[in-house]
Amino acid sequence: MSSATTPDLRVSVIVPVRNGRSHLDRLIPALEAQTLPRDRFEVVIGDDGSSDGSTDDLTSGDGWLRVARGAPRNSYAARNRAVHESRAPVLAFCDADCVPEPEWLERGLKALESTDLAAGRIRFILPRRRTVWTLLDMDGSKDHERQAKHGTAETANLFLRRDLFERMDGFDDSLPEHGDFDFVQRCVAAGARLTYAPEAMVWHPAREQAKPFLRAVWIYCRWYAARESRAGRLPEGLKLRNWVPLVQPIRARRRYGRSLGPDRMWLAENGVRPTAWQVAAALPLMYLLVPYLRGAAELQGWWDGRRLR
Repeated sequence: MSSATTPDLRVSVIVPVRNGRSHLDRLIPALEAQTLPRDRFEVVIGDDGSSDGSTDDLTSGDGWLRVARGAPRNSYAARNRAVHESRAPVLAFCDADCVPEPEWLERGLKALESTDLAAGRIRFILPRRRTVWTLLDMDGSKDHERQAKHGTAETANLFLRRDLFERMDGFDDSLPEHGDFDFVQRCVAAGARLTYAPEAMVWHPAREQAKPFLRAVWIYCRWYAARESRAGRLPEGLKLRNWVPLVQPIRARRRYGRSLGPDRMWLAENGVRPTAWQVAAALPLMYLLVPYLRGAAELQGWWDGRRLR
């Protein structure tokens, strides 16, 4: 599935991108500033059919930075392609819009010495104007400590060995979203150990407007449900209790150990302390708008999955 490994390299950084040069202009300097010596790692960018010149003139003369180009499909196909062209025994996944701390690679490699998958810490880059949508975006995502406890993680910050990736046949790139959750869950189901690695940290931007937040909710939930439906399982959003007002959001938050309002502890870890007005504005969105949007998205995904099956 992959190229032969190179003895001196310890880790390959895998980054997917499509039309995201502005993100890469922040990410690449952060990778150049890593405390791990430059000759011990490489960066392979999986270009998913960019049409804006995102990866033009990026390849470095010494092979430290390379681009694996392909037709536009999805980020998981781009990651698989980049892994195929990478050469190190360890893979470090990072999203194009993330900014790693200088010690990210060294600390991720250290964490991987005692586990099979290391899910690093993700912290938010806060927008200048923090809206109720910023609270909702932060409240519902990127908490790798909580995710790892429930057997899943995101590719925004994830370390694993190449042999595990190949043993699991990489990401399922037949659907455009939810492939990282699916991959990690398959690894854990196969007996791999997943550990939260707070020392290995990257920064990720938080959304501040309704449209991108709601679009993300729709996309993630639709394709989660499509995977479940294709596998012959009933997505959570199609169970009757999910359509009873307030019931499912309360159950889910209790199951994951979260407060009933915006998760103040998680927000505080990211430097945000919402006002009473912001909390009041967020509650009807959390308990009415977002759950029913998720339900509608999962209904669409259920139908998509049935057709694929």
